[in-house]
Amino acid sequence: MHHVRNFAIIAHIDHGKSTLADRLMELTDTVQRGSHQEQLLDRNPISRERGITIKLAPVRMEYHLNGTDYILNLIDTPGHVDFSYEVDRTLSCVEGVLLLVDATQGIQAQTIANAYKAIEKNVTIIPVINKIDLPNADIEKTKLELIDFLGVARDEVIEISAKTGTHVDEVLRKIVEHVPPPAPAPDNAPLQSLVFDSYFDPHTGVVSFIRIMQGTVQKNQKLHLVMGNVSFESLDVGIFTPELKPISTLSTGEIGYIVTNLKDIHRVRVGDTISDRTDQVQLPGYKPVKPMVFASLFTTDPGDYEHLKNALEKIYLTDSSLTFTPMYSKALGAGFRVGFLGLLHADVVRERLEREYDLNLIITTPQVDYHIVNDSYEEPVARLHIVTPHEYLGTVMQVCESHRATFITMDNKHQLYLEYEIPLSEMISDFFDTIKSVTSGYASFDWEFVRYQQVDAAKLSILLNNTEIDEFSEISVPERAYHRARTLTSKLKDVIPRQQFELRIQAKYKGKIISAERIAPFRKDVTAKLYGGDRTRKDKLLKKQKKGKKKMKMIGAVEVPKEAFVALFKR
Repeated sequence: MHHVRNFAIIAHIDHGKSTLADRLMELTDTVQRGSHQEQLLDRNPISRERGITIKLAPVRMEYHLNGTDYILNLIDTPGHVDFSYEVDRTLSCVEGVLLLVDATQGIQAQTIANAYKAIEKNVTIIPVINKIDLPNADIEKTKLELIDFLGVARDEVIEISAKTGTHVDEVLRKIVEHVPPPAPAPDNAPLQSLVFDSYFDPHTGVVSFIRIMQGTVQKNQKLHLVMGNVSFESLDVGIFTPELKPISTLSTGEIGYIVTNLKDIHRVRVGDTISDRTDQVQLPGYKPVKPMVFASLFTTDPGDYEHLKNALEKIYLTDSSLTFTPMYSKALGAGFRVGFLGLLHADVVRERLEREYDLNLIITTPQVDYHIVNDSYEEPVARLHIVTPHEYLGTVMQVCESHRATFITMDNKHQLYLEYEIPLSEMISDFFDTIKSVTSGYASFDWEFVRYQQVDAAKLSILLNNTEIDEFSEISVPERAYHRARTLTSKLKDVIPRQQFELRIQAKYKGKIISAERIAPFRKDVTAKLYGGDRTRKDKLLKKQKKGKKKMKMIGAVEVPKEAFVALFKR
């Protein structure tokens, strides 16, 4: 195992992580330049379109240096705060990380948070400055930030352009020289391997991505999942090139996959240990991931309920942070209450369900999980870390104060580092967008849940013709209630079409109606303009109307389009 190096790349969104991964694969002849898609490890189309990595992806590269052959295992990681739990998983599987910083933006909050995770896990950090080819690159300032933050020498910071390939060969050399090889294991040590990801294959069952901590694994071996408490036989084992490639044996320190043949996707949890003995203990490494934002999911066609359930189960396998429980709504029928890490996570899951599984979905307004204790509410509070250029200090502090945030501390170095405590409900409103806007996109942030605290809050109920609709209602504090009421009622007025009867939309808070809108009645007959005997055109229009109704949901006697829910979801 002396010639194996396991490493990850951690960076903020759009600092060039996936592009660097492409260059490393090309330099090691893992893939041919020009013969693959850009950002090869970002195989999820939603990742590509949004320019974010949302799934980690592993690849094994072979590298030759000074007469020696090395195996380099790279696990690409996400850079968005919603997916920071993926970084935790990766750091448990590697001995080194490339800390990649964009020379035009400097160190960002997410990079700082992930670097601390790497330091905590005693992982070797190699600092790399990217995008040195850009005219607005401030290489010296970025280098000083890294020296100051990591306490490294000037010559330890590598300056590269992942786009052009400049100095990327030096990155490979530094990985071999500075990242320690995996710790050796005693001969005949029992198998201990950590599951860091999985996906479901309809033919072969669950395929688990693993890091072997000790021991060996091969095809047709009897194996056991420690947490899942289930035994199985491996159908196959192999490595990532980045496609799945079967090999005869995986041993200590290697990263690869096991085809489990298990058909119950709930049995294989990320963070579980696979062993060749039933008496093995669980490997340390992962904290369970807690969802922070909840929304209810329904299909516009009630007949698609089972299809939605199966789709959620398949997504759950590749995304263990997702939680879902069946629920029933008087207004919307059978659905699921789903827990997400944040708003981006919720939006990505919704889009995957609609695109990959061809579902027409209704997702209710995201809410944080309030606790009710002795008839009063407790709300979740987060510790917030903000990194911003000096000139935006005043506006950033104003935005924080207007979102009920409490100042904790400030560190004044190359950029300002601010720490606040903030109710989670404020963060899932327009908080991040506002911070980005007032700092012209230069501020960055990271957050973690800290505790629940008591709050003066009550239910803001939305009524359609005097009937309370839970799916549009939410919990609100008094200082937010009026504004939210106006927003909800006016948005609903804009997106609900006129019905054959008058529709009153009202918002009620602490027993009072605080906002109201009215939609005048209207009878719509799509065939009214067709006279005479043109029956085929008439039928075509009725068919089109029927198709449109599939994207509607009946709430009592009111037809509500799917877009109404999407508009509220966007907050």
